[in-house]
This record gives sequence, structure tokens and C-alpha cells, in this order.
Amino acid sequence: MVPELKSNPEPARILVIEDEVLIRCLIADELREAGFTVIETQNADEASSYLRCGAPVDLIFSDVHMPGSMNGLDLARRIGNERPLLPIILTSGRMSPADVGGAIRLLPKPYELRHAVALVRSALRASLDWQ
Repeated sequence: MVPELKSNPEPARILVIEDEVLIRCLIADELREAGFTVIETQNADEASSYLRCGAPVDLIFSDVHMPGSMNGLDLARRIGNERPLLPIILTSGRMSPADVGGAIRLLPKPYELRHAVALVRSALRASLDWQ
């Protein structure tokens, strides 16, 4: 028996973590327009709580510098230990790719929204290749 393919696969779920409301709204809206499901949080603590609840997420898109008990890089490292196949994209205006490590992608700020969406698509495709 051949498994039946879904005619309408569910969109990928992107967890966007950004404390700047305008930036978060812009990237979240752009990702939604690109067909993704977007979950928004304002800091790494909220995101961590969301993930601990077992909510499904296909990719993390997070700012590095934000208020709270941990920053985006701390969260990314924690997630990388717990879920090493989950793609993570960090954004920062003050870091270089060498600062974040090999498994985490860095999108320097300021970034163009279309580049961010392209990077999300690329990261999701790459994660499917590894699974």
C-alpha cells in the first residue's frame, strides 16, 4: 500500500521572538503573507514557556538582544541541546556569524523582509533534508 500524500499540507509554524513591536509585526505579517503560520512572543522567556508546553514549532526566528532572563542566543543554545534538528535564525545588529556558532543562522540587522523570508524557506528546506 502506498501512503496517500496530503493535498494541502499544513503550513510551517514559525516562532517569532522580537521585543520591538513594529519589527515583530512587520516580519510576522511578511511570513504570514508567504504562507506560514506565525506565533509571536516578545522575549525568550515567553518563547521558552511556549516551547515547554509542547507546542509544535518548525523554525525559530529570534532577535538576540531583548529583555528578560535570557537573550535569543541563550534560548537558541538551550533549544539546540533539546531539539538539535529545529532550525534557528537569529537577528542582530551587533553580532557576526562567528559569534553564534555553526548550527545557528544569523541574519544581520537591518534586514530586508524578503531576504528574511527567503532565509526561512531555505532553513526549512535544509531541515527536511536532514530528517
